Amino acid sequence: MDGGFLGARDRVLLSGTTTVGFVGRDFVVFATDTRATAGFFVAHRKTRKLHRIADHIALTIAGRVADAQSMIDILRANVRHYEVTWGRRMEVRALAALASTFMFTYRYFPFQTQLLLGGVDSSGPHLFSIDFFGGVTEERVVATGSGSPVALGVLESEYRSDLSLDDAVRLAFKSVAAAIRRDIGSGDSIDVAYVSQAAMYRELTREEKAPLYDLYVKPYLLT
Repeated sequence: MDGGFLGARDRVLLSGTTTVGFVGRDFVVFATDTRATAGFFVAHRKTRKLHRIADHIALTIAGRVADAQSMIDILRANVRHYEVTWGRRMEVRALAALASTFMFTYRYFPFQTQLLLGGVDSSGPHLFSIDFFGGVTEERVVATGSGSPVALGVLESEYRSDLSLDDAVRLAFKSVAAAIRRDIGSGDSIDVAYVSQAAMYRELTREEKAPLYDLYVKPYLLT
């Protein structure tokens, strides 16, 4: 997450962060770092970049914090309005289309943020990448932010569509940990969550992440 006097496209592409998401057999997994940057200045070490939108939908953010927070509020309000009005959950694809519409509507003064929006609905798990001009694509594996090239290298070498949930969580953590070691704009700690039919949205606790830090972060600090 970054500021500075840059064009909208440059701000998002250069924003210091790493977020990843990928689709499993019946779940979607997300992971992010927690460092917020302002140019070369580390503005905050515990920024939330992973957000629950509804019980069955979550998203990650990269780009300007204020713009991302505004979009999160808009999406949460619309999901809740839909649920109250129609008495059922909103489909993930429908919410992605709504987010895309908002982004496109404000394209001349864009929300300078990129979203990974995913979840599980009646048709299974889905993951969408939405850019600041409203472009939307459905993906199985995707990453955003300045650390994304490193994270994608890990994901593309180890991702399989038949991964168990435990293995998928481990891979998501590992990919962000690799990006943190190589990207100065990403760092500090890692948030991981998943959405599944059985558990809906669930974020890993500090205790659950401790073995992953021991496996993928601490060995590199000691060398």
